[in-house]
Amino acid sequence: MNPGSKPDGVWRTPHAYPFQLSLTPHYSHLDTERHVNNVAVHSFHLEARTRFLMARLDRPVWYADDLLLRPRRTLTQFLGETHYPHPVTAAAVALHADEHGAHLRTALFQNEECVGIQDCLLGAWQGDQWVPLPESVRAALAGDQGAADWPPELPLDAGAFAGYPERVPLVSRYADLDPDRVLSELALARYAEQGRAGSLSVLRQPQLGLLVARIDLRFGRWDRGMGEVALATGLSRIGNTSFVLRGGITVDGVATGTAESVMVLIDRDSHRPTQVAPYADAMAAIRID
Repeated sequence: MNPGSKPDGVWRTPHAYPFQLSLTPHYSHLDTERHVNNVAVHSFHLEARTRFLMARLDRPVWYADDLLLRPRRTLTQFLGETHYPHPVTAAAVALHADEHGAHLRTALFQNEECVGIQDCLLGAWQGDQWVPLPESVRAALAGDQGAADWPPELPLDAGAFAGYPERVPLVSRYADLDPDRVLSELALARYAEQGRAGSLSVLRQPQLGLLVARIDLRFGRWDRGMGEVALATGLSRIGNTSFVLRGGITVDGVATGTAESVMVLIDRDSHRPTQVAPYADAMAAIRID
């Protein structure tokens, strides 16, 4: 399976992943849809990835004083809802590594079902730029899958973000920093979520619900700390029961990340996907030209 394709077969079974650990959803992870929030789900993938790296690498992983091992990109597929308080088995495997990064895959299992898979392209950040992944890291994360064909990236460009019609200003908080004093992976995921949530007021109706099917996050910089955050969001395309939102994140005017999210519209009574077409005209105001 390459990133972006529908995960199936062996990748939905725990035995495909040599590293596993058990995690427990918390009440604080629940969202207004009463299941585990998408960013909390991302945190489970992050925990699995971090513990896997701690087991594989002979270097600090959860903190660093020089070289940061951070995602260049994560592509998360939500295959089912994750519920509280049932335990989750998180699993990880290394698929490929070269100088540009290491391709890691994590999966979540609950009640013997695969509820999500995330592909991560892990890179090395030093100072103010990406640098080649160290040879020792490449050797430890070598896999037999070959280089993946990732979907095209959104432009990491504050000028391009100006064409996204929905704008939301934020101020980063101390809690958004990670142990290396930069904006954390989950803070950036939460910013992307806030951009989505702020653009969908037309769909906030009693009979409608929203589920996230896929989130493609590109992390452009890992040298940003607390600052003025600006979120830009727009509607990219509409399908039958789903639609795609694009988002950009800037910190103090510097393009820091992008997000592309596939959203599914749900009828609350049947808990089944429902047609987007009746709401397409009302959503026109957030279309990207």
